Order: sequence, then C-alpha cells, then structure tokens
Amino acid sequence: MDREATGIAGDARRALVRCLFQAGATLPFLRQPIERMRLIPDPTVSCLATDGVHLFYAPDGAPGEAEVGHVLAHCLFRHLIPPERAVRPLWDLACDLSAEFLRAELFSPKGSKLTQRFVTDALPENVDPRAAGAVYRSLMDLFEDELDPLYARFARDDHRYWYAPPARGLFDGARAPADAGPAAPGRGEGAGGRSFRGDGAQSYEAWIAQALDSRWPSEEALPGGASATGRYGLAPGSREEKMLLREEGKYDFSRYLRRFSTTREEIRLDLGGFDYIPYCYGLERYGNLPLIEPLEYTESRKVEELVIAIDTSGSCTRPIVERFLAEIERILMRHDDFFARMNVHIIQCDAMVQSHVAIHSFEEWKDYTKDLVIKGRSGTDFAPVFALVERLQRNGALKNLKGLLYFTDGDGAYPQKETPYETAFVFTTRRALEFNIPGWIVPLCLERPGDRDGTA
Repeated sequence: MDREATGIAGDARRALVRCLFQAGATLPFLRQPIERMRLIPDPTVSCLATDGVHLFYAPDGAPGEAEVGHVLAHCLFRHLIPPERAVRPLWDLACDLSAEFLRAELFSPKGSKLTQRFVTDALPENVDPRAAGAVYRSLMDLFEDELDPLYARFARDDHRYWYAPPARGLFDGARAPADAGPAAPGRGEGAGGRSFRGDGAQSYEAWIAQALDSRWPSEEALPGGASATGRYGLAPGSREEKMLLREEGKYDFSRYLRRFSTTREEIRLDLGGFDYIPYCYGLERYGNLPLIEPLEYTESRKVEELVIAIDTSGSCTRPIVERFLAEIERILMRHDDFFARMNVHIIQCDAMVQSHVAIHSFEEWKDYTKDLVIKGRSGTDFAPVFALVERLQRNGALKNLKGLLYFTDGDGAYPQKETPYETAFVFTTRRALEFNIPGWIVPLCLERPGDRDGTA
C-alpha cells in the first residue's frame, strides 16, 4: 500500500474509532463490547461489515455515526442469525429497516422522529419496525418493484459475513458455503427462497451465536429495562436454563377456565346417585331390602383441551418464568378443573417454538417438571405459537380446543388474525395492559393491588 493509500486508510480508521467512541459515550453499556471488536480494513466491503467479533471497514470509506449505530444495532439485536429458511435479501432488508429505526431510537434521539417516520412509512400499517421478524413477514407481501427502492434507501452496511466467514482465516472453525459469494449491501443470493443454512454454514452460525451471547449485553441491559426496546430483539435464542417450581401460584384461574370446559361422562364413583336396577331388584327379591350401588361414572363439566404458551424471550427474566411455571402448576393440579385424561399442550417460545410437549395426566406434568429446562432467552415473536396450534388442529392433535393461555410480559408484536378459540394473554404487570393489544385477545394480569411488581 502506497503512502497516500495508507493515509486514506488511516483517516477511515480514525473516523471509525471516533464514531465508536461516541456510541460508547451515548450508551455506556456498549463500551466493553465495542472495545473488544477488532477493526480490520477490508477493500471488498462497501462501507462496514461485521461478524459480531470483527468490524470490517472500507479503507477508502468514510463511516459516520449513522453507519456505526446501524451496525451496532444489528449486533445488539442479534440480526446476524437469520431464521430458518429465511430468504436472504428479504431478511437483510428487514434487518436494515429495523436497525435504522432502533439506531435512531438508541443513538440519536434528537433526530429520531424523522428517521423513524421514514421507516414506518415504508412498511404496512400495524407492523412494528423494531421487530425484524415482523418486518420480514410484511416484506414477503411486497412486489419486487416496491422492494428495490427500499434496498437502496436503507442499506448502510454489508451483510456478507453473516452468512460466510472471512476468507482471511479469522475464523477457522467453519468453511464458507461454496455458493455464498460476495454480496452487495442489502442484496445477494438467496432470492426465490433458497436457504443459506447449508452444512458449511452451520458451525459458523453457531460461532456467531456464541460470540453474540458472550460479547454483547442481554436485552435486560437496554435503556429503561426490557420494556424499552429489548422486547423486540429478534433472533431465536439458544440458551437453556434449568427451572424450579419455587413459588406458589397466587392467581385464581378456576372461574376463567370454566369458559373452556366441556361436558362428558367421567369414570368416577358418583356417591350422590345410584343405579335403579339393583335398587328395584332388591325390593322385588327381598321385599323391603333395596340394593343401593353408587354409579361408576358421572357426568362432569371440565376442561378437556388447553394450550398453554410460555414466553421464554430474554425480556422475561428467570423470576418471571418461574412465576409462570408456578401458575401453570397451580392450574393443572386442580383436579376439579380438568378431566383425569386431559390434552394440554405446553409450548415454550421466544422468536420461534423452542419446546412443545403434550400433557395427558397430572402424573405426566409432574414428570415434565422434574428436570424442566427453559429454552430460548432471546427475541419475542408470538406468531409461531399460533401457527403451531393451527397445524395441531389440522392433524387432529387438537380436536376440541376452546382456549389458549399465553404467559408473557407483553412485550412483542401481537398477531392480528383472530383465532377460532378464545385467546388470553396472561401478563405479569398492569403496565402491559397499555400495549396495543388486539380487541379479540382477553387480557389477564397476575399483578394484584398491593403487589410491588409482576413477580410478587
């Protein structure tokens, strides 16, 4: 590299360092991950690119605060890990739109309204721009001529190292997929639905996920707590936590569960009734000696089928999830509310369904909780639960579903399509009732007057 080129590269590096310093001053909790990033000149990128560990910059570029904030938003909200079978150009664009909105919210509050308006104007109504998953689904309904202006307008960085490791050998644990060549910012291969999760990308993806978890703060560390912007981080998590049912549930769901009940015969001695056949036989055979035998079945009105979803995203802290489990324990242990042979589906979900198990008896629930592991701990997306329930209804696993309980802190993008069964969202605090909840969803709240927070 000649002296002039060296000087230009040095100017680009100094500008980048200055912008990173400003970002760390704005959000102090980002100082440590920023300081740990390796700055590497890369003439193949248009401006900036990252794999979560390295920050690649164009030697002749001039990165500004907007570009740096955009890349940091990608890392902070785990955009580098696309959903399964995601179409690469659409996922890139969705993350760019979301990153622009979040960048304005986090790093430039003074000029945030104009930038955020540009993003929201580009999306259909009722799509939360913070949620990359929701943005991605909305983009799938747009035509190519509608997408092209968005690619050009919102792409600020290069996403190639989300999908393939640098050729310079900075990452030795995975090889790049053979078909994952260089891509321009916001565009690239993958059009037509081709997945970029081949065998060569698997170990690299795991390496990125580990780097993001170890280097970048969790969503609870965001300004204002998890309810500020952390509720919308958007890749599915890979963390697992062992849970114990330590706290006794306090909310009485019995009255509400009656709305989901059905009437059927249940094998159980009915001491309040008797069979007239032996009664009449005794009178006829022995004169004044009726034979009274309690019935071995009774007609009961109880809950037969129920879906219980647990929000395991990063915004739901361990005490909150333990509270959810305590309430579920209390629900299922009430023998008067459920038939002995039940069909209750327990679903764990953050940005994707992490666990699904069917419980058919009280004993199965006890076995399930003996070594219970909560999976996920990342972004929030309510939609996968309803998609799973729809599949279960189609294949006959759920034949007479009347209700679904979704335990959550309420921070997320709500489904807009009304369900054929009653859906209740069980919130931890009354603050969640202020969210934009669709009218067909029944809001329930665990917090009662006198409680200091939702975990009390």
